[in-house]
Amino acid sequence: MPRVVSSVVDAVKSGARSLATAVNLPLKKNLDLRVKAKGFEVATRHSIKLNKLMHDSIDTGLPHFRVGGRKQYFPTARVILLRPNAKHTPYQAKFIVPKSFNRMDLRDYLYHVYGLRAFNITTQLLHAPYTRDGNAVARYRTGQIKKMTIDMTEPFVWPEEPKNKNKWNVQFFKDLKTYSEERQQVGSNKFKPGTAFNGALGPYKHKAEPFIPKKLKRELLNKKVKVKSQTDRSDDVELIEKHLGL
Repeated sequence: MPRVVSSVVDAVKSGARSLATAVNLPLKKNLDLRVKAKGFEVATRHSIKLNKLMHDSIDTGLPHFRVGGRKQYFPTARVILLRPNAKHTPYQAKFIVPKSFNRMDLRDYLYHVYGLRAFNITTQLLHAPYTRDGNAVARYRTGQIKKMTIDMTEPFVWPEEPKNKNKWNVQFFKDLKTYSEERQQVGSNKFKPGTAFNGALGPYKHKAEPFIPKKLKRELLNKKVKVKSQTDRSDDVELIEKHLGL
């Protein structure tokens, strides 16, 4: 059964060893914190120097980074600003960039095109959503999407979305998508009344037709086919005579 002691002194008197009295060795020279700290003095001074240079360049209006030597007057890269997620602060911004972009390219692009200083740039490579070209083709993914998040010195808040979206014809495109889906229905679903555009474009309900006996219907269809074949043949004969000059 283990012994319970009230204090460290009682534990020492009783012969038990605690964590404080287990090891009591003198510190070696290579374990001295002052010796270890000397190895970080150069890195600390370098980071302080970089931080000072960055603040001085911001105060004087100069670039806070080393500008590239190759000039490009007409950049063709497409950089898309995205709405922030819930985890982002007003001092952060997110962009979709080309997959060939790196962090230095985005920093240089934002500074020279928009005058925006970008700090702490992070990169994400995401899978594209599944797409499908028709019902008979298997779904597939397109190329990956590259996103970058930056920190800014000044906050930016997105404006609220307008409630009235008539300028962008949002309802029209929704009805157009619904109409396309209804046109591709199969089986008995294709006879259901349409809901797109308030049912103005169909499909319409099946109307009642007058009663026609099967024999009379067959005779009328045969007569129709016969007349059509005669008309087509006469058109072909007329075309041949015109071509041959008869």
